This record gives sequence, C-alpha cells and structure tokens, in this order.
Amino acid sequence: MTDAATLEAIRRVEETPLRELVNVSIEDVTTQMDALLDPELDSSSFYLRWETQQWAVSDLDFTADKTHWANIPPSVQKTLRTTMILFFVGEQIVTDTLAPVLHAAPLEDERIFLATQIADEARHTVFFQRFFAEVLGHQGGIHSAMLEFRPKTRAGYRRIFDVDLVNAIDACRLDPKDPVAFVNAVVTYHLVIEGYLALGGQRTTLRLLRRMGILPGFVSGFTAVARDESRHIGFGVLALRRRVAENPELARVIARKVYDLLPAAVDVVVGPDEKLPFDDIAEVPEPMRVNSLEARDFAIDSLTKRLRSSGLSDQVVGEIGAHMLSLYAKAWARYEVNHGVEHPVRHWEREMATAGS
Repeated sequence: MTDAATLEAIRRVEETPLRELVNVSIEDVTTQMDALLDPELDSSSFYLRWETQQWAVSDLDFTADKTHWANIPPSVQKTLRTTMILFFVGEQIVTDTLAPVLHAAPLEDERIFLATQIADEARHTVFFQRFFAEVLGHQGGIHSAMLEFRPKTRAGYRRIFDVDLVNAIDACRLDPKDPVAFVNAVVTYHLVIEGYLALGGQRTTLRLLRRMGILPGFVSGFTAVARDESRHIGFGVLALRRRVAENPELARVIARKVYDLLPAAVDVVVGPDEKLPFDDIAEVPEPMRVNSLEARDFAIDSLTKRLRSSGLSDQVVGEIGAHMLSLYAKAWARYEVNHGVEHPVRHWEREMATAGS
C-alpha cells in the first residue's frame, strides 16, 4: 500500500500548473516517476497524463532569471551553461529522430503515445531556445544554436547521439517489423538517454537551483520537462516489459545494448576530458556544490530500477550496477590524469570516510 506522503507527492507533480511548478521539488518528481513503473499501468494512462499535463513555453516568465544569471559566480555559470547546452542539443536531436521508432512500434496504443512524445520533445527544444535567447543572449534561433553548440558537446555525448542513436533509428527505419531494432531504440532513447542521462542531469540541476533560490522561470519550465520525461520513461519501461513477456530472450538484447552504451554514457556524466572551471571544490560556495557520490548512486539506482521493471533478472541488474560503479571510478581517475588535479569526488569520499569513522 502506498503511504499518504507518497500519494501527496504524486498528486503535487501530476496536478500542479506550470507557474506553480517552481514550488515542486525534483524529489517529488522522482517519486512520481517511480510510481509510473507500476506494472498495472498501461499506455492509455500515460496518454491521459499527457492530456492533463499540457503547458506552454510562452507562459513562462524569465524576467527574474535575467537578473539572477548575471549574478551567478562565473565557475558555476559555466557549469550550468554546459549542462543546459547538452539538454538543448539533445532535445532537438530526439525531436528530429523519434519518428521511425513510432513507425516501428508494434501496437497502436504505443504509436499513439509516441506521437505525444514527439510533440513533447519539440516543446522542450523551444523551451531551451527561448531561455538561451532571453537569458543567455543567444540569438539566431534553433538552427543557429545547433550549429554553434553541437560541436561543443562531449565525446561520449557525440558517440551516443551521433552514432548509437543514428544506428538504432536506421535499424527501425530499414526494418520496422524487427523486434530487436525496436527494443534497441527504446533502450537507447527511453532508458539511457532519458532514464539515465536526462534524469540525473535534471535532478542535479534542479536541486542546485532550488538551493540557491534562483532562475524561477527556468526551474518551472525544467520541472515541466522532467514531468514530461517521467511519462516517456514509464512508457519505455512498459514497452520493454511487453516485449520481454512476449519473448524472454529479448531481455538479453536489453542487457547487451545497455552494456554497449554505458561507457559513453558515464563519460557524458563525468566529462573526464573537460576540465571543471575550478581546481578545488573549496572554490565553489557550499550551496552550489554537487555531491558526486550521491549523484552517482542516484543515477545507478534509477537505471537499474527501470531495468528490473523491464524484465531483467536481479542477477543481471546487479552485474550492470557493479559495472557502472567501475566505469565511474575509471572516469574519475582519467579526469585526474588528464588535468593533473584531484576530481571533486575525492572531497566527498573523504567526507564519507570521516562520517563513517
């Protein structure tokens, strides 16, 4: 039985209008996301949520955001801008590429939901374009932004979006009846890009901005984006669960694709080739610090939880979780070799060791 606090968190996320989403925490959103893993839910429940959770980018007010952005410390501003660029580019790419997956979906109800997702992704792109234009001063529209920002993304990011995603989409386009192609596309889109990369980045960014009490227009819009993504991720898990129920061998396909994508995905999160705009975490004001260990544990838990709900065995999910831990450790070590400075995670490791002693 779901407790009253959880039910209230779900209600806040699902019923709060756009202008009041600034008061809804990302913790509530993740609680609601987990509720959408319920195997009793079907695609019609995700579609109905789409109907009732509509929002308009034009309703957002970025007036305060302009003032706040100008007063953010340069090191934090640079880190935030890098994260926002990754989201902006990613939203446009998935808007452009999702249609073949819709065409390859085996069931009518799945195709209907995926049509709503394409509309969502387009709205997310417009959200970032408007924020970049009005707050960060980037003019020229979406096309200009893609020309400028896409080459600046991380190597792991380009591997996932320009190679893995393209290959998954082409496989669906060339043979829309191939269940393996559809499963690989959903794993790439809904589990790794949305359920791992986007969810972790949204949580870290929104927690930071709420602690600082800044960028209310962005926080409202980005929380609405996260709420949309919760539907997408929940649907992706449902679609994979259906395929595994039809053919248990497809669980192996899911696991193989996850293993294939994880090295690049963890590199996107850690960014070992990109030096942070500070040498020591002491240079960052305490409210603006991100606990790398806590963020890693959340991301691993989030992905493995969805893999388990998709139909993978506890043993396989446990092995994937352990593999992710090793990938993070290697990426942090590479950061230190590449830049000759300690990664901020060492600060959090010492904090954890002190707390446990």
